[in-house]
Amino acid sequence: MPGWRPIARKVLTTLLMVSLLPMAVFYTTISLYGLRPAVLATVGLYYAGILAQVVRRKPVFAAALLGAGLLSIRAVVTFLTGSAFMYFLQPVACTVATATVFAATALAGRPVLDRLAHEFCPFPEELSEQLREARFFSRLSVVWTCTYLFNAVGTVWLLTNASLGGFMLIKSVMSPVVTVAAVVVSYLVFRVTMRHQNVTIRWNHRAPALDTRVLVSA
Repeated sequence: MPGWRPIARKVLTTLLMVSLLPMAVFYTTISLYGLRPAVLATVGLYYAGILAQVVRRKPVFAAALLGAGLLSIRAVVTFLTGSAFMYFLQPVACTVATATVFAATALAGRPVLDRLAHEFCPFPEELSEQLREARFFSRLSVVWTCTYLFNAVGTVWLLTNASLGGFMLIKSVMSPVVTVAAVVVSYLVFRVTMRHQNVTIRWNHRAPALDTRVLVSA
């Protein structure tokens, strides 16, 4: 397996860019200038991330363009309603939809996490086949389905029970903690699966670092 250090670095960088930085930009801007400038600043941060990929001549994934479109729709709805509640409520539907896709594809025997997991950790082909035979990716789908549903329920609960400042503070901490916990559980499931397959995992810490393509979202 490739070294775990570049994988951990990629996960931590993604958490920073996807969760902590957008929340910090939004909260700082809304405190100083109000809701609409905060929305514009957050959208601008996302598009700046895409522009940086273009300038560096890195590929821009279709998911990034889709995310930019969804974030733009969120901004338009927020401008029309003037409601921060609506701005943070809209992603809940996407979170639930993602959890549904994870669960449905796993039940159908073609878990979409089979493809996504390889983007974060490039498994050797022989190992990938063993993981499929052991239904590892189906078990992984259960972990991340529960994670996304917990995130959605927690977000709705915070929106309806906490102030805006309290929501943003707790959300900026909760999302990374929940994600890291899911990563740890995923790793434990991986190790247990490999143990049952009588496979010993060795990490190649001298392998080149992964190509980290961070997509910024709110």
